[in-house]
This record gives sequence, structure tokens and C-alpha cells, in this order.
Amino acid sequence: MNKLFVVGLVGMVLLTSVSCKEDPPAPEPEPVDTVRIDLQPVFNGADLYLDSTYTTVEGHNVQFTDIKFYLEDVKNGAVQLTDAMLFDYGARGSLLYDGNGTAANFGSLTANLGVGSANNNSDPSAFPNDSWLNISNSNDMHWGWNPGYIFVKVEARVDTIQDGNDLFDQFVVLHAGLNENLETVSFSNLNWSSVGSNRHLLSMELDMSEFLQSTVNTIDLQFENSTHSAPGQETLTTKVMENFKEALTP
Repeated sequence: MNKLFVVGLVGMVLLTSVSCKEDPPAPEPEPVDTVRIDLQPVFNGADLYLDSTYTTVEGHNVQFTDIKFYLEDVKNGAVQLTDAMLFDYGARGSLLYDGNGTAANFGSLTANLGVGSANNNSDPSAFPNDSWLNISNSNDMHWGWNPGYIFVKVEARVDTIQDGNDLFDQFVVLHAGLNENLETVSFSNLNWSSVGSNRHLLSMELDMSEFLQSTVNTIDLQFENSTHSAPGQETLTTKVMENFKEALTP
């Protein structure tokens, strides 16, 4: 009887020691590569700030009040970085993109400047909640289901009376969109900088002085100051898209 008791006691001790043994530590999660793209608007080589005053080649003082645009289907070959990027200088500063991505996979990038017809003519509420194409994220960059997204938006105030007084009498509203005005952009030999463990940064520029005076077209804001991509506004809408494409550089 005593032997049975002793054997049972030893068994309980062994069972207790086994049950109290610590579980092996969980493996560390694999690090996730992330990238950030910053885009700085400039004017004549200096950083541009909204509501600050700059001078056009025609001699007009201008204050940019809003700069927004879409890049869609951003990829290198068959490897997509993201479905869409929305730049909003007023709300998000110079940030264009921040998310998962391996910089080594994106030595070059191509994208739509605007939104391709397949997505442009889709229900904007059907996109995932974290997509910039979702209507809750696009905000005022969508006209409605029929015309679709605004591809490029530039708004400003211009002083057209050169008398030394800053009147800023002319409002500028350049809203370019519609499928037929879509442009594509491509950037090669991109220089990603390491800014931390598994994290890289790409810096880009948007030259708004070149937007007004490019190798392709000139936009004189005194006379070319309004387009909503409506019939009869095709010439200025084309200028907005072509010049904006030229103004984007890595």
C-alpha cells in the first residue's frame, strides 16, 4: 500500500513538472519591407507652399491654393506597388505613398496619371475601404459615377493687374479628367534611400513653374484659368494633363 502511494506521488510530481514546463517562445515574425514616396512641389527651383506668392513668366503674381492628383496602377512590369495613390498637398503635405513594398522591386515605375477607364467608370463605393479610389477617400476628387474621377486639380488666385497692389482678382480652377484625357508616366533609375530597417524613401518633385511653361505648352493663367473638362474646354484640359506630366520628376 505504501509502495503504491509512493509511486502515485512520484507520478503526480512528474505530471506537474511536465505541465508546468514553459512553452517554447513563438518565432519572431518576418520583417515587412515598407516604402515611402514624398513629392515636393517647387517653383523656379524653390519649395512651393500653398497661399505663398510666386511670379509667372507673364509677370503675374500667383498663389496656389490646392494641388491634388491621382496616380493609378503604380507598378514595375507585372509587379504592382499599389492600385492608386492620391496626392493632396493641403491635407497630407508632401506624402504621396506610404505602405508595403520592397524597394529593390521598383527600380522603375509606370502609372496612369489619372484613373484608367475600367476603374474610372466603376462604382466608387465598391473599392476596398483602404483604397484611395474608395469614394470616402477620394472626397472632392470624384465628380460622380458618369464622369468619374478628377485626375488633376490645380486651384489658385492670380493678380492680373500689375499696379503694385496684390489684388488677386482672378480665381484659377483647373480640374482635368475624363477617359480621353488619361496620361501615363514612367520613371526609371529610381534612387531609393534606406531610412531604417527594411524601409526606403523615394523623393520626387512637381515643378509648378514648368506646369505653366513647359516644353509642350504654355498656360497663361490670366486667360486660361478655368476647365472642368467640359465640351469646349478640351484645349486647356489637354494642356493641364500634358504639362502636369512633364512637371513630375523623380
